[in-house]
Amino acid sequence: MSKQYDSLRQFLDELAENCLLLARHGQTDWNAMNLVQGRQDRPLSPEGFRQRKNLFFALQPVEIARIFTSTLERTIETARPLSKEKGVPLETLPELDEARLGVFEGEHKVNFSDDFSKQMYQDFLKDEINVVLPGGAENLRMLDQRIRQVLEKIMHDVTCSGCTLLVGHRNVNKMIVKNLLGLTIEEGYRVEHEHNWLYIYALQKKEIFHTTIGAPHKPMEIAPGYRKIG
Repeated sequence: MSKQYDSLRQFLDELAENCLLLARHGQTDWNAMNLVQGRQDRPLSPEGFRQRKNLFFALQPVEIARIFTSTLERTIETARPLSKEKGVPLETLPELDEARLGVFEGEHKVNFSDDFSKQMYQDFLKDEINVVLPGGAENLRMLDQRIRQVLEKIMHDVTCSGCTLLVGHRNVNKMIVKNLLGLTIEEGYRVEHEHNWLYIYALQKKEIFHTTIGAPHKPMEIAPGYRKIG
């Protein structure tokens, strides 16, 4: 059951332990156009900059010891204002880059260029865990293997350093939640992470919470657990 808090800081003070704050980058221009993005290095859209601002004000009062991002512009730009404000350097890790989607990067998700491509992408969507698109793509099983080792290091740093912010990508964050909670790969696939959602993982309690980051200085509804696709 969700509970209302005046701020994220109030909730974290109540938890009174080190946490991983798991955010997703703000919306990009390709997200707005409904294009397959994958590893393409796209900039934030106007909506993405608004989401970045809201995340900034939600986390501004929070003590943050480390900030991790991928090497892609959309995560770096989402985290950059907090890094500058707090004097905490960004630590960019290629292991946190979004899954590669091969030759389908740049295709429209609905209006495909040809029927063959449409069928192949739909087959992928039916089994993102195992199906690999052509052109050097990754499925979720491959992505999960890629981030396990780096996530272990990050969580060790959370234990030693304090609250840590990680700004990642939709599929990367799904697999992070999967590993934090010991979910199966199928359960990890069902995890959802929209651009304006924040996950809070309490290290000692081994519990995860979620909230929506809205306009600055508005009360926040924070609930236990994670949200699922659909």
